[in-house]
Amino acid sequence: MKKITIRDVAKLAGVSVSSVSHVFNDYEDISEDTKKRVQEAAKQLGYIPNSAARSLSSKQMKTVALILNDINAIARGVAMPLEIISGVSEYLDDTKYEFVFYSTNLKKQNEKTLKQFCSEHNISGVIIQGLRTTDPYYEELKQFDLPVVAIDLYIDNTEIGMVSIDNEKASFEMTKALLNKGFQNILFMNGDPRATVSLEREAGYKEAVKKSHVVFADYSEQRAFEMILKLFKINELEKYDAIFAASDLMAIGCLKALKELELIDQIALVGFDDITLASYTTPTLTTVRQDIFKIAKVAAENLIEHIETGQAKHSFVDFELIERQSAKIF
Repeated sequence: MKKITIRDVAKLAGVSVSSVSHVFNDYEDISEDTKKRVQEAAKQLGYIPNSAARSLSSKQMKTVALILNDINAIARGVAMPLEIISGVSEYLDDTKYEFVFYSTNLKKQNEKTLKQFCSEHNISGVIIQGLRTTDPYYEELKQFDLPVVAIDLYIDNTEIGMVSIDNEKASFEMTKALLNKGFQNILFMNGDPRATVSLEREAGYKEAVKKSHVVFADYSEQRAFEMILKLFKINELEKYDAIFAASDLMAIGCLKALKELELIDQIALVGFDDITLASYTTPTLTTVRQDIFKIAKVAAENLIEHIETGQAKHSFVDFELIERQSAKIF
């Protein structure tokens, strides 16, 4: 006698195999009409769902999703996405939770909501990084009810957890360190004004200086390089004795431009992040160090706690000012 399968039930009910699976695993996104048709087809065929298979289904397992935005736009030499993946994965290895990774972008966010993605993949909780304040997912998270921990991202929702360093304090302390060494005219090169981390780092700089000077280079090495050349051409660069770039990648772009202009010994330069390349440039780069691997592990830990207790946490991880050759700060 031929064994009745889920495909037979789907064919008789006139629905997809996945719809049948969703009915048998009690998904909430299935209409009552579909449920009735599937149940009647199963009864007619004598199909009995495999309880062992159901117990192993993704609906029964708790799954954590790590969602990173626009990782394809990140330049080579920046290991932040890999460090985040490694930190989250290492922590979850010792738990009962499954781990999935999802790379998103503006196109994907416009095609499918975060709620849809989580429902389709039976996600119990989300760790998310890299969103801009103008992204659809950012706006959606303001009213989101699934456990979420955001890395380096403030969201106006008390039910959303957050993990980062204190970006504003770190930027303030680096700026004060430059001021204390006698640098009085500091140019702040910011990244993307739509990123909350950019706003925080700029706020720390502005708190420390009497008069602020801010330009934007979108966290791009090339744009930072071009910005310095542009400022030099219009006789603006000569106003500054130090440059504070809100990322090491932009600082490296500045460094290349200053070397080309033969001004590398005349203008102090500091960055932010302490990426691997920061200690290999010539001169080596003074910067703010943040431990991305540790941040990712704390994010995973906080998310599991959020899933199991319902409590969202905001956590700051320690940072450190690192002095190298590009600027004396101590």
